[in-house]
Amino acid sequence: MQYDKHVLKKRIAAAVCLSILPFAAYGLLVCLRFAYVKWAEPYLPPCVLRSFTGMLCPGCGMTHSFYALSRLDVPEAIRQNAAFPALCLLGIFYYAELWLRVIGKPRRLIPRRSGFVYALLAVWLAYCVVRNII
Repeated sequence: MQYDKHVLKKRIAAAVCLSILPFAAYGLLVCLRFAYVKWAEPYLPPCVLRSFTGMLCPGCGMTHSFYALSRLDVPEAIRQNAAFPALCLLGIFYYAELWLRVIGKPRRLIPRRSGFVYALLAVWLAYCVVRNII
């Protein structure tokens, strides 16, 4: 298969950028963790819903999940709040889609239908209810 030099240069540039992306994303994750601990965490109030009802809100544990993922401790991240690792998993699938597009074999790994989004929201809400029951 013969490629135009311009197309080949674009693909090489895209491949280089995609190769650097995971390292940059992890570096940003670690930097955000340290910045949050130093400048934001001391000033944040506790969760209002948990303070009044004792129940976990959908966002409770998200920060601890973020911390665990910044240490690459996936089981702990899922234990704290499964929403953030699930979003990261979707990001990994999208990253794989980008690579497939760069190598010339475009595929959709994540469904784009609204039903998929509604199903994800339903699973997340069910997870939020179940984790308060258990």
